Formats: sequence, C-alpha cells, structure tokens
Amino acid sequence: MPDVTCPKCWLWQPLGRSTSCRACGAPLITPMGARVDQVWNPAAVADPSGGAAFSPAAAWVPVGYAGRPFAQEATGTDWVLWVRVALAVPCVLAAAAVMVLGLLFQHVTLPAAAGQAAQTVDIGPAVVIFLVIFLAMAALIVWLARFAVFRGILLILVVVSVVSVLIQIGAAVPADRIALLIDLAWDIGYAALLVLSLTSQRPQLS
Repeated sequence: MPDVTCPKCWLWQPLGRSTSCRACGAPLITPMGARVDQVWNPAAVADPSGGAAFSPAAAWVPVGYAGRPFAQEATGTDWVLWVRVALAVPCVLAAAAVMVLGLLFQHVTLPAAAGQAAQTVDIGPAVVIFLVIFLAMAALIVWLARFAVFRGILLILVVVSVVSVLIQIGAAVPADRIALLIDLAWDIGYAALLVLSLTSQRPQLS
C-alpha cells in the first residue's frame, strides 16, 4: 500500500484501516497534499464477527484527486541515474586514494640544493585544498549529467577517447596494451550507458 503522512507530526506510515494518524489523530494526507479520507473510496466489507461493515486496507480503491489519477510506482531502469553513479563512484574512489596517500606521505623531504640542507614539507593542507576543489567539480559534473545536452557532450568525448585508444593500442608495448584495453572496455561500457540514457525514457510515476 502507498505511504501517507501526518500534517502535524510528519510521520510517514503505510495506508491501513484508518485515515487518521496513529500518533496524534490528525487526518492523514497523500504525498500530493490531499486528505486521504476525501480522495480514497473504501469498499465496504462485512465484519466476520457480525458487527458493522468495515473496510480493510485491501478493499480500499484509489480514485485520484485534483484531476490527477492515482500514481503507481515507477518501473523500469533509470539509465540517467546509472550514468551519474558511474561518474560519482570513480571520483569518490580517487578522492579516497588521494586522501590515504596524503595521510601516509604527509611530510615530504625535498632533496637538498647546493649549500642548503634538506627541507621537509607538510603537504597536508595542499591535499585538503585539492580534494575540496576536486570533489566540488565532481559534484558539479554529476549534477549536470541530469541534462541530456551534457550527456550528449559526454558521449562525444567518450567516442573521441575510444578512437584515440584504438589508434594507440596497435603500437603500444604489451604492458601499456593491458592498460589501454581496460580503458577501452570502460569507455565502451560508459558509452553504452550514455546511449541508453539518451534513447530510453526515464521511469515516471504514472
């Protein structure tokens, strides 16, 4: 059953036998803001004990409200979401790797110049600044991936990367060829995600 909420205590709860909040007794409302007791039609079912007719949750039928039909759960795969996840996960992993390296090698000793002693530099503040800027840029890119135009630009860049890898892979040494093949597989997979996000309709409440 769909979830409804109380306008006073804002507790979400599944729609059951009552149209009132279990905590405070206020009339429950739908996610669209309409009162449940005004937009749902209970189908009366006789009480097995012989009492008055009562409508169990299974007998309630949605009728819609404000000219809008009752919304069903969204179905299908949200490829736009997967495109954004594929962007966010590598960025988070890269940021975590940089953070670990920054903690392990926080103090770096620079080689001594002529007539000068070696110097030890604390790179911690520089790492923090880099991570803040990097994560901010990553968040912006992930947010922009919501829009089809930006995903189209990403697809063009990925296709260019695939062509570049295919050109390099023939003349590469075996060690580099493995890295190029991994890069090629990632680019092809991400290009497929981008194509699906541009050609498939996003799941919507119906």
